[in-house]
Amino acid sequence: MSSKKGNIVELFIDKAILAIAGLISLGILFVFVVGNPNSIEYAGKHLGPTEIDNLISQKAVQLQNQMKNEPNTSEQYESKKDKYLELLKNSIKDVNVEISFPLPGYSTATVASATNRVYRIPQVGQIEKPTVAVVRMAAFVPTEELSATVTYDNIETKLEDMDLVTVESSIDAKKLYSQFRESFAAKSIQQEWRKEQYAKPVFAKVQLQRKTQQPDGSWSDWTEVPLTKICHLKKNLEIPQQASEYGMEMAMVQFAKGEFRNEILQPSVYYNAIPAEPWISPSFYNERQKRITKDQEDIRRQEIEAEKGRKLQEKAAPSSQKQQPGRPSARPSPSSGGPGETGAIEGQAPARGGVSRPQGVRQQPAVTKKAPEKPVVRTERIVKTQSQDFVSEMSKFNAVELKSDTNPAEIEKLVFWAHDDTTKPGEKYQYRIRIGVFNPIAGTNWFSEEQQNLRDQVVLWSDFANVDPNEVVEIPQRLYFFATDSREIVKGASVDKTVDITIARYTLGNWVSQKFNVKSGDEIGKTVDAAGTRLEQAGVNSDFIDFSTGTIMVDTRRVTEWSGAGSLRSREYYELLYSRDGKEIEKMPIKERYWPAKVEKIFKEITAALDAAPVQLLTWSDVSGKTGVRQRAPSQESPSGTETPQGRSPGAQRSPGGLGVGE
Repeated sequence: MSSKKGNIVELFIDKAILAIAGLISLGILFVFVVGNPNSIEYAGKHLGPTEIDNLISQKAVQLQNQMKNEPNTSEQYESKKDKYLELLKNSIKDVNVEISFPLPGYSTATVASATNRVYRIPQVGQIEKPTVAVVRMAAFVPTEELSATVTYDNIETKLEDMDLVTVESSIDAKKLYSQFRESFAAKSIQQEWRKEQYAKPVFAKVQLQRKTQQPDGSWSDWTEVPLTKICHLKKNLEIPQQASEYGMEMAMVQFAKGEFRNEILQPSVYYNAIPAEPWISPSFYNERQKRITKDQEDIRRQEIEAEKGRKLQEKAAPSSQKQQPGRPSARPSPSSGGPGETGAIEGQAPARGGVSRPQGVRQQPAVTKKAPEKPVVRTERIVKTQSQDFVSEMSKFNAVELKSDTNPAEIEKLVFWAHDDTTKPGEKYQYRIRIGVFNPIAGTNWFSEEQQNLRDQVVLWSDFANVDPNEVVEIPQRLYFFATDSREIVKGASVDKTVDITIARYTLGNWVSQKFNVKSGDEIGKTVDAAGTRLEQAGVNSDFIDFSTGTIMVDTRRVTEWSGAGSLRSREYYELLYSRDGKEIEKMPIKERYWPAKVEKIFKEITAALDAAPVQLLTWSDVSGKTGVRQRAPSQESPSGTETPQGRSPGAQRSPGGLGVGE
């Protein structure tokens, strides 16, 4: 008993454990039950999940009630748009426009107020009569939009056929610069008003417009032709919409850069995959075409003259031999041999060379003239002249091209042009062009009374110069069909009519053709396999060729025509009746000898192109001199040009136009 009383720990250890366990239980109860551990702070209060749900439900009910009530119209919204636009237009206010730099000491000169300035705006005036040219090419076209950082030389392209129309004109830049200097920096103007930055005109735009001929023969309204797809400065070349002194100065500084000026006045052209002479502007191009056409006519005339001479010598070949003294005479029979052959005695075996003679009779040597060969020397002279003319043309064209160091103020005839890469095959266009320079004081009050109408005019335009109205630009077709023959087979009470139709398609520098047998109700043409065609021989990566014309053969009919002045003569032939839209019926003579002269000419040109070797397309590195740019495989549906018998590519000529079904 005494030992148990002496150990106090043993006496109270069990009670202490119970007390600690009780405290821990109370702490757990407070923390996890009373204290709500899942609560979060929301709206400045600690709320549990149930309380949050209830609060959200209450808010939703209140919001729904507010939506059912009428809107509170006590506070009206006031638009800030006008103030915002006013700030954008002039963000700097309360500027003292009368302030000036200190004048030299003891100067008694006075500074004129800027508000009293008055300038006389010069007129841009007339530009030269424009010239126009159409170049058919297989162009490397960008697959995405270009920008100041994404240029034509470093973007992915694809091959497409293109008929690029270029309109060229010129302006007396030297006179224009002189007029601007006279208006803004002449000695007659007060020194304080002289503005050197205004005295140099800055070209803003070359505007090209066109009209399109409608199916009924009328013409549409004038529409502006957009910049080409290869222009990487489209956004940078946008003209300010509002006239303001600050905005005009900023635009003039930007547009005065050489890169911008050259892209405005002389935009670049597409790289052409068809082997062709380098591109030159229309005035030089048309002169080149006239020269090439004349040279072709000279060569053709020489060939015809040589052929006539050969035939004449064939006819003049001796048909008999001179009789030797003391020898029996022998009259040879006519021979159908070529030049240099004599006749053959009837009943005798022909001798070597196709000539026969009787036994015992000595053959006299035939005195014949050798048929002249084709005029090779004269043709070589023409080719040599062409080469010399080409060098001369390129030299003249290079002389008018703007360089980075070109000073337009020294050019009396500043040549400029604009392209149209949105043309469509078979359509006819008329064009007009004008050039504009920035109005340096637009948005100010520095105009005279008679020129107040120019205050809000950002660009000062020249007069429009129209391409000769008689010179309608016709884009050649890329798809033609020709009815070459027909047959009629009677089957009981019905007649089975079949027409042989040859379809020719212009694709990436090459003509390809296919013959189809078409009956009434059939579509003319269809898609065929490209394997083994000229496209494959030319290296064009295409799986098929689409010869579909979108037309239906309706029927054939016999036609009788009467012609002649004194006595009438008749001729009968069959016509192919076909329709594009199922409403209007068109007709075409069947067989070549009945075709109109224009259609026959087109057919012969296409046939000659088909007989020539396929045009081998150039690669991107060939035409641009750059590598590392991926080029997509050319599409079968991309149109194009062809090679001429003389070796010139259609990039340097116009293709045949005329009747037919175009894309």
